[in-house]
Amino acid sequence: MIRESLYFIFGNEKSTDMGVENVNTDGGLVEETFLATSSINETSIKGNDTPFYEGKKRDPKQFNLNFYIKDHWNQKRIANIKRWLDVDTYQPFSFSDNLDIVYYAMPVDANDLVHNASKEGYVRLTMRCDSPYAYSRSITTPWHDATKENITLEINNKGECTIIPSFKIQKIGKGDVKIENLSCFSSPSEFTDLEDGEIITVTGEKEIVESSIYGDERYDNFNDEYLLLGYGMNRIRVSGRCRILFNYRFKYR
Repeated sequence: MIRESLYFIFGNEKSTDMGVENVNTDGGLVEETFLATSSINETSIKGNDTPFYEGKKRDPKQFNLNFYIKDHWNQKRIANIKRWLDVDTYQPFSFSDNLDIVYYAMPVDANDLVHNASKEGYVRLTMRCDSPYAYSRSITTPWHDATKENITLEINNKGECTIIPSFKIQKIGKGDVKIENLSCFSSPSEFTDLEDGEIITVTGEKEIVESSIYGDERYDNFNDEYLLLGYGMNRIRVSGRCRILFNYRFKYR
């Protein structure tokens, strides 16, 4: 939890190395963001009191960050802290309570330096994330060998949401490759007429397919179905002679 953490890491800089510590400025019980703010998309039709549900929109997470500036500060220290935090792109942001959970955030809206006029005090910031989720560190599996026979392997999704993994295929011999999740009802990812030695790289979250031979011109050989990993254990069957590795990160609400 954010409020329980003594320090945080923002943009790969540890807060204690910058001379600041995470603090709770409220007395009594502390408040944490439980879920990202969301809203319902729906359309109302004249003569029908029940609107048509069109989905749910989740807003990027946003939360307050308060940190104490240790010892007496000077203008140089304040300038260093400003340079550290005043960024133009979302930065990795994690807390000491669990450094394996990473937000991607930057400061927005109002911010204050609260002090006693003797160069002692704390800073209040609002941090906005790039999405409604936090993530684990990136995980890459070893190469799995399906050069002689079809294989079934297991990937345990320890997060809280379904994820779309990335993967890399090295084809052995010309032919097709099929990757299917036996643990959930979803269509398999299928590639046809691949060349011997061709490497296919699929970036799942961005839905990008690249070939070591044909560049980005392999979409006609792909069925446009991206592999899904549901919560818990996923049994993945790989058919077609190849070597394959997976890259993914867990997603948390």
